Amino acid sequence: MQPVSDQKIIVLCDFSEQMNEVIVHGARMADMLRKELCLFGLWKNKLQKTQVQEKLVDLSRGLKNRLPELQISNLILKNTLERNIAKLVDDYNAVLLVLHQSLIGATLKAFRESSIAFLYVCGNSQEYLQYKNVLVPVDYRKASKETSLWASYFGRFNKALIQVVYARETNKEDEAKLIRNVGFFEKFLNSLHVRHQLVAGKSSSWGICKGTLNRSAEWKGDLMIFSGSSSITLLDLLIGLPEKRIVLRAGNLPIMLINPREDICMMCD
Repeated sequence: MQPVSDQKIIVLCDFSEQMNEVIVHGARMADMLRKELCLFGLWKNKLQKTQVQEKLVDLSRGLKNRLPELQISNLILKNTLERNIAKLVDDYNAVLLVLHQSLIGATLKAFRESSIAFLYVCGNSQEYLQYKNVLVPVDYRKASKETSLWASYFGRFNKALIQVVYARETNKEDEAKLIRNVGFFEKFLNSLHVRHQLVAGKSSSWGICKGTLNRSAEWKGDLMIFSGSSSITLLDLLIGLPEKRIVLRAGNLPIMLINPREDICMMCD
C-alpha cells in the first residue's frame, strides 16, 4: 500500500440530510489521491462545540469501521468557514474542500478567499463517483489555465480522460488568447502523459461553462472543472455569480471551482 500524505481532503459536515452524499465523495477523493480524509465541523458556542465534537467522533468511528484502509480524522473550528479557510490550508494542510452544492450561496465568500479548490457535489450514484471523464471548459481568460493543475491530478492519479472544451471566438484578439490557453493545456497535459482530447464548444467564452454543462451528459462527463469569476461586477452582485448558477444547475454532476484570484495550493505526490 502506498503511503498516505499528511495533506487533507476536508469534508464540510453540517449534519444535514445531504451530508452523507458529501462524505461519500470526500472518501472517494481521499482514496483516489492518497490523502487523509478529514471530517470538519464549525461551532459558535460551547454547547454547540460539544455537540459537534461528539457527532464527528461518532461519525469518524463508524467510517473507520467501514473503511479501515482510509486514514480518517476530525476537526472542529470556531466561527464561519470564511474566517477559517486560510487556517485550514496553512495549519491543517487542506488541499481540497468537499461540500454540498446547496451550500454554494453561503460559501462563495470563503471560496473567493481560498487557495484550494472547492468541490460541490450532490447525490452519491456510482455514475458520478468514478471521476474518469473530466470536462474542462476553456475560455480566453488567463485564469482559465489555472484549471489545468487539478485536471492533471485526475489524469495522473485516476487515469481519467480530460476533455478540454474550448470556446468559440469571433473577435481576433480574444481568439488569439483562447488559442494560447488551449496550446498551454495541450503542452502541459502532454508533458505529464495525461490522456486528453480537444473538443470544440459552440459557445463564446462567456457561455462556455453553461454550454459544457448542457452537453455534459452527451460527453458522459462525471466532473466539470472551471475557474470562478476573475472580477465581480455590480451586475454579478444583483443577479448572482455565474459559478453559483452553474453549480445549482449541475444536478448530480460534481463541479470543482478554482479561485482565479489566489495562488493555487499544490498537491504533493
